[in-house]
Amino acid sequence: MANLSTNYMGLDLKNPLMVGACNLSMETDLARKMEDAGASAIVFKSLFEE
Repeated sequence: MANLSTNYMGLDLKNPLMVGACNLSMETDLARKMEDAGASAIVFKSLFEE
């Protein structure tokens, strides 16, 4: 299998697949399922508005 590891902003990731901020990342159970499915990073929604 090909090596898909990458470095993004100083983070060593196992692959370039990242889940963007969305309603799915609001629940920890769904975030765990996304990680188990292969996501190397999850972006959470911001708590503050500017």
